[in-house]
Amino acid sequence: MSTNVTPYQLNLLHHTLGLRPDRREPYRNHFVAGPEHDDLADLEALVSVGLMARSPTPKFCNPTDMVFHVTEAGEVYAINNLPPAPPPPKRSKYGDWLDADTGFSFRDYLLGDNAPEYEGAWREGTGTGRSCWHWRMYRRESPCWQNPRIEGEWKPTKKEAKASYKAALKAQRGKGGE
Repeated sequence: MSTNVTPYQLNLLHHTLGLRPDRREPYRNHFVAGPEHDDLADLEALVSVGLMARSPTPKFCNPTDMVFHVTEAGEVYAINNLPPAPPPPKRSKYGDWLDADTGFSFRDYLLGDNAPEYEGAWREGTGTGRSCWHWRMYRRESPCWQNPRIEGEWKPTKKEAKASYKAALKAQRGKGGE
């Protein structure tokens, strides 16, 4: 009976029922098509094989419109011919954080005590003999403030301090750390 259904007609059945590979329960069952609709011939073909039927046109529609619905046999056929559902998406750290309900910021959730920090101090400028504010970025090994595990060099701007920290971090990872 339904062996001559084209892939496009099967797609019309899926669309009419609101089916997708990841949504296998129908949530609607209607298709409204006017006399000049591009899909009218395919809808009529589905009616002729018993997978769709015509319904009365509601008064709020144009009287020339035709309303189609999927029959029980059409629904079974459409569900049985859905492509397999895609695998669920890989769980992300952000999704884990949302479910953890720890009260931590996302940054603190990811990095914990390993979050890098800035430290600023008045230091003598290189070659100028003048003191000016310098920055250093570092990361502690433990909650102890005195033992930075990775630290960049003192630099006159935070941007330079961050670049120095990243270079130190890269060098540490290159040695077989983390």
